[in-house]
Amino acid sequence: MMMMGVRAARLLRAALGAVALGAFLTACHGPTAPEQTLPIGRWTGDGACLAVAETQCDVAVGCGHGQFPRPAVRADGTFDVDGTYRVEIGPISTDPPPAAHFSGSVRDGIVILTVVPSGGVPPRATFTMRPASAGRCPVPCL
Repeated sequence: MMMMGVRAARLLRAALGAVALGAFLTACHGPTAPEQTLPIGRWTGDGACLAVAETQCDVAVGCGHGQFPRPAVRADGTFDVDGTYRVEIGPISTDPPPAAHFSGSVRDGIVILTVVPSGGVPPRATFTMRPASAGRCPVPCL
């Protein structure tokens, strides 16, 4: 009977040691890959233009345009970030620009960008863009 108690105690210690080691390794484990960011360059498609610079992104879609910080891209290729987006036609402007949420993905050299302006105007829109020549994105209605 005493032998069973000693064996059970040893098994319990071994199990607790394994749990503690697992917790230690999990706590000390850093990221598996360096953080990636949205690739610098100019992207166009679906009537949209996205210019990605070192720290900021500018998007233009017809008379609408927005800005957001260059986002980190998760390991699965997705990103999301808050910024601003407004529609301007001639002398009519919204100042300060309304908030907007930008999300999307980067896969196989294609950027898919979804723009969700606050208040729903204009409505949510998604654009599929490919690399384009360098330069800024023009806003034709200004």
